Amino acid sequence: MTLDGRVAVVTGASRGIGRGIALRLGEAGARVAVLDRLGGDETLQLLSATGAEGKHYETDLCEEESVEAALAAIEKELGTPYVLVNAAGIFADEPFLATTVETFDKVMAVNVRGMFLACQQAARRMVPAGGGRIVNILSTASYQGFAYESAYCASKGAALLLTRVLAIELARHNITVNGVGPGTVETAMGADYLGNGPIASHELARTPLGRFGKPADIAEAVCFFAESASWVTGQALYVDGGFLAAGLPVLEGM
Repeated sequence: MTLDGRVAVVTGASRGIGRGIALRLGEAGARVAVLDRLGGDETLQLLSATGAEGKHYETDLCEEESVEAALAAIEKELGTPYVLVNAAGIFADEPFLATTVETFDKVMAVNVRGMFLACQQAARRMVPAGGGRIVNILSTASYQGFAYESAYCASKGAALLLTRVLAIELARHNITVNGVGPGTVETAMGADYLGNGPIASHELARTPLGRFGKPADIAEAVCFFAESASWVTGQALYVDGGFLAAGLPVLEGM
């Protein structure tokens, strides 16, 4: 099965993991709608260079009216969405006692409220069309806690449970809902987190495959759910190089 001619909506596709997903879906034949507050010109140029069709819709994912307007425009201009991928997300690396309510609310607004709104607007259009595929980008932080990431972990935990609930409710409409949980991926957001401190070497020591991920690694897992996984729903696939499986660092010579 391919996505030839089907409409795929990707939030946060102007860069990083979202861009990698958009390009992979375009390669599979989808007509890609890029939803982002940032400019999507570079993503559209990359899509065009591969012969894929794409269009950018400037959207504030935290605002219901903006998301509804974007999905309505997509339906009118490209067609009814068959795939929705929620890749938009932000990160806060702060001690819990110093985390402000404003920071917490901002992270939850983008990572949870935005996902909720996009899922709702897309699903309302998928139902009369006979079905669809929703893939939510989670994180290893939806499975395991990390110090200094209270807001981020809380948001990703919420995203995981939202994914499972939607899978249950939307199954009767032939809509599957699954999650992909990246480990540390080489993106601008990942670079800000890793920096020049000791975290990078620690993460690699806990990663059996011995490297950080790339957006293309995450995109392949998304394509599995979008293209061929017709009897899989409510699941989370962690694409992390084995990080969550490793209790101790992988030491040389052992």
